[in-house]
Amino acid sequence: MLNKQEAKALIEKIISSTKYYAVAVLTASEQGTTRFANSEISQNVTTLDGKMTLTLYDGQKQASCTTNALLESGMEQLVKDAEYMMLAVPEGEFAAFEFSKEEIAERAYNSSLANAFGASQRAAYIKEGVAHLEPGYTAAGALTLTSNVMAVGESGGSFRYANYSNVTFNTVVSHEDGTDGAGECCSYTTVPDIIGMFKKAQATAKAARNPVEPQLGGLTVVLSPNAFADLLFFTGSSLSAKSVDMGISFARGKLGQKVFGENLTMTDDINHPELMPLPFDQEGNPRRVVPLIDKGVVKAFLYDNKTAAKDGVKTTGHAITTPFGGGAYPRNVVVEAGDMSLDEIIASTENGIFINELHYTNFVNSRNLQITGLTRNGTFLIENGKLTKPIATVRFTESMLDAFNNITAISKEREVVSGYIGANLVPGVRIENFHFTSKP
Repeated sequence: MLNKQEAKALIEKIISSTKYYAVAVLTASEQGTTRFANSEISQNVTTLDGKMTLTLYDGQKQASCTTNALLESGMEQLVKDAEYMMLAVPEGEFAAFEFSKEEIAERAYNSSLANAFGASQRAAYIKEGVAHLEPGYTAAGALTLTSNVMAVGESGGSFRYANYSNVTFNTVVSHEDGTDGAGECCSYTTVPDIIGMFKKAQATAKAARNPVEPQLGGLTVVLSPNAFADLLFFTGSSLSAKSVDMGISFARGKLGQKVFGENLTMTDDINHPELMPLPFDQEGNPRRVVPLIDKGVVKAFLYDNKTAAKDGVKTTGHAITTPFGGGAYPRNVVVEAGDMSLDEIIASTENGIFINELHYTNFVNSRNLQITGLTRNGTFLIENGKLTKPIATVRFTESMLDAFNNITAISKEREVVSGYIGANLVPGVRIENFHFTSKP
């Protein structure tokens, strides 16, 4: 992986190669992945990846190009491409934004995960986990250690650097009759319980045999943290100021208004010790702690430089260029915990459905936060406070504006759940009148 000096030298070299004011963003990763299927390791690989994005400014003209060829010839071509593009682009809405001079404390690299999840250690975890499976069950999945580097620099000499690691693990345990159970975990700080995830997936798959047909309509559901996090992704991404300005967010015109139940509070918290330790964004701005939803009230939006300038506010330090094509998005969502354990929530539910995992979730209508998706890998009837019969896969279609007003319990235990960009610390919840609309 690129250390601070190597990353700085790369950025300084490419910036000094152009006559224009320039901002360069370097991202790099070393990903060690051990995949397994049919309870056997099928792949144990290390992948190196890196990208440099160079953005040039000339007044209100702006040209941006990206390459993954980080050798000298690739850097030279990147400058040529960006300068050639500059000849053709029209003037834009903004000139280059002043690069933040605010001091950001550099976080020391935590080597505990890298030390615990080398190739041989990943294989040992999988071997031990598979050994716990009962006859008739097989496991598939992946255990991945990723070391990440991000650096940002500009023509004025400012430079930011961060280096951190994370581990993700997922497994699906299947019985020979086709029923499945899943376990999943993510960590940026401590060694996760891989063997515990295998055991959880095994127990779920065992309980899921001989599923019954699902009932349709509005029902009480209890969502695991994993399932709840899937729904929260759409809520968090809709609080991007870009989505609001484009008119595709439920939150347009709702700032300061109560839209969810009073028991829902969520914050994007760069300071949380369990989540991604990336203290600046891809524009070099320090990431701020942003209270997004406070007791059901929309408190703030997330800003990059452009959307902040349009709205006459300061950026929150959440700019990202991929995978959503620019704008500002949450990376460290923390949902306030409740006062009941997940087991107590289930025990206090007379009749309902427990959902372990959701799948293929997507917007139906982003303006009213309506989402659809499927259940999978562990959905069970709740009868008289106990998990009883497994339920076959079923589709839900629900507006979160309704669902998150119908949360009647939140668990006190929370889990770190990997997101599309970053991770979330999320409890489990009970939701009333959650709508199942069809069989797949």
